[in-house]
Amino acid sequence: MRMFKKDEGFTLVELMVVVLIIGILVAIAIPVFNSASESARLRTCQSNQRTIEGAVQQYLASNPTLTWASSVINTTNTLTSGAAPYIKTAPTCPSAVAGTNFYGVNASGTVTADNLATGGTAPATWTTTTGHTHF
Repeated sequence: MRMFKKDEGFTLVELMVVVLIIGILVAIAIPVFNSASESARLRTCQSNQRTIEGAVQQYLASNPTLTWASSVINTTNTLTSGAAPYIKTAPTCPSAVAGTNFYGVNASGTVTADNLATGGTAPATWTTTTGHTHF
């Protein structure tokens, strides 16, 4: 009766090949995931922009004599007056950096979102030419 020695397990080369394949798959998957995440953040910002625009349009319909400031910079994320009855909460953009990026409303009431590809959140408020903060 002969005894055969059985070699069990994987060789170092086989393990290195498996690790290499997993590394290649991860290297491909991470950029795809990051691109999808940024795309989702952008869609959220665009949706927020439409929400703000709807509140602005409702407010303008109720207050036809309102004059908008031609340039708007956000300062808080609270609904203090103005469009507050027309929107439950002030939306924030997940792609904006607080204090540097914002939603704005121009003189005709058009809502814009500026500098929105750097991460963080931004408040959504605006001021009329008479100095009253809305939203």
